[in-house]
Amino acid sequence: MAWLVLYCLLISPAAGFDTRWHSLCSQKVGEQFGFTNHAWKIMQLGNFSADFFGPVSEYASKGLAGSELEALVRHQDSNPQLRGAALFLHFDDLSSDFQSNSNFDFLFNHLLETTQNLLASYNSLPIDERTRKTLTLVTLGASLHAVQDFYSHSDWIHNGFGLAPGSSRTPTWFEYRDKHGDPDQWPFRVQSGIYPPVPGVPNTHTHMNHDNSRLVYLESENPGQPLRSQAEHHNAGIAPARGDDASDLAHQQLAVNTAIAASIEWVRKVEENADARQAIDSAKAWSLTVNDAKLARELEAGLATEMALSCGAGKWDGDGNRDLVCRSALGRGAPAAGGNQGAVESEIVGLAANLFLPFALKYTGMFWDIHGKYHVLERLAGEIGSDSGHYRFKK
Repeated sequence: MAWLVLYCLLISPAAGFDTRWHSLCSQKVGEQFGFTNHAWKIMQLGNFSADFFGPVSEYASKGLAGSELEALVRHQDSNPQLRGAALFLHFDDLSSDFQSNSNFDFLFNHLLETTQNLLASYNSLPIDERTRKTLTLVTLGASLHAVQDFYSHSDWIHNGFGLAPGSSRTPTWFEYRDKHGDPDQWPFRVQSGIYPPVPGVPNTHTHMNHDNSRLVYLESENPGQPLRSQAEHHNAGIAPARGDDASDLAHQQLAVNTAIAASIEWVRKVEENADARQAIDSAKAWSLTVNDAKLARELEAGLATEMALSCGAGKWDGDGNRDLVCRSALGRGAPAAGGNQGAVESEIVGLAANLFLPFALKYTGMFWDIHGKYHVLERLAGEIGSDSGHYRFKK
C-alpha cells in the first residue's frame, strides 16, 4: 500500500501560485480586513491545503527519505479523498473541459455560493469555539486559493483591457463582468492551461501558468522534463515577458497584484452573506498567545512544514534549492539576512530553522486533521467537480 500511495504521489502534478505568493495574498487580505497575525496565518495554512494534499507533497516526496517520507506517505494514505477534491481548486483546464467564458463564470459563482454556505453553517455546528474558528479560517483560505489560481493559470492578464503600460494590475473577473455582462459575449475567450499537459499543444499548464517569478518550469509533457523559461508564452498584455529577469518578474507580479485585489474582493463578496460574515468576524480577531499555547505551537509547526515542503518541492518561488530563504528553512544554512526577504518570510524561516524537520513533518494537529474530520476541500469542490475528474458544468 505504501508503494501504491508513493506511486500516486509521483505522478505529474498540477500546482498553483508558488507558496510565497499565496502567502502574500493571504497576508494582504488579513491586513485589509483587520485579521490578527494568528488568524491570517491559519487562513494561509488553509490556503496551502489545496497544494499540501496535492502537488507540493507530490514534488516534495521525491526529495524525502526514511522517516520523513514514511510520515508523508502515511498522511496521504489517511486522506486519499482529499487529493481528488484539491484537483478542482486550481482553475486548471482539466482534460480540456473549458469551452467558453461561461464555464469560468460557473466555477466562480458556484464556489462563492458554496463558500458562503459552508461558513454560515459553522455558526450552528455543535463544536467548540476553537474548532469553529479554525474551520472558518481554513475554509476561507482554501477558497481563496482557487480564486488566486485563476490569475496564475489562465491568460487573463494577457489581455490589455485598455490599460496603460505600467498599470499595477488588471481588472478582476467580477469587475470586468459587472461592466460587460454575459461573459460569452466578451471580445476575447479566456483560456487556462490544460492539465494534464499534452505534448505539442501551446496552452498547457506548463506554458501558461504564472506560478513563480522567473517563469521557469519543468516541461512535464516533453521527454526528459526539461527545465525551461516559458517567457515566450507570456509575451502579451500590458507587461509582456521578454525573457529577461526584469520583464519576466513584472509580468508575473501583474498576476500576483491582480490576485491580491481579487482576494480582497472575494472576501467582500463572501461577506454579502450575513451569516458567513458573522463567522469571519468571530474568527478574525483570534489570538492564540494567551489562551491556547498548544495550538500556537501547532501553528508554528504548520508554518514550518509549509515552508519546508514548499522549498523541498521547489514550490516556494521556483527552484527552492538555490534560494537562501529555502536553504535556511531546510536547515542547510543560517537564516538569510537582507535581500528580498520580508518580515513574514523571516519569521517563517526562523521557525523552520529552529524546529526539527521530522517533528514538523508528523503532520499532526488541528490545522491538518480538520480536513479529514470535516471534509473542507471535498465540500468546497462538491458543486464544481465530479468523481470522473471533470468539472460539473451545467447549461
